[in-house]
Amino acid sequence: GSKSLKDKRRVIKSGLSRIQSRLNLSVAEVGYQDDRQLTNLAFVGVSSGKHVIEQELQQALRLLEQTNGLEMLDSEITFI
Repeated sequence: GSKSLKDKRRVIKSGLSRIQSRLNLSVAEVGYQDDRQLTNLAFVGVSSGKHVIEQELQQALRLLEQTNGLEMLDSEITFI
C-alpha cells in the first residue's frame, strides 16, 4: 500500500538489509522497479549442499513475511 516509490524502496530496503545481515545470500530487486506497489526480488546462494541453501532461502522468506508493510504474493525456489 505504498503511496510512492520512496515508500516502497524504504520497506524493501528494510527487509533486504535484515536478510543480508543474517544470511549468506545475495539479494536484488529484479522487477517492477518503477511500480510503487509491486516488486520482484531474487535471492542467490552458493553452497556445497542443496540442504544448506534451501534452509537459508526458507529463512529469507520468513524474514520477508515479518517485514512491516510488505505482503508476499508468491514465492518460488529453483536450484540449478
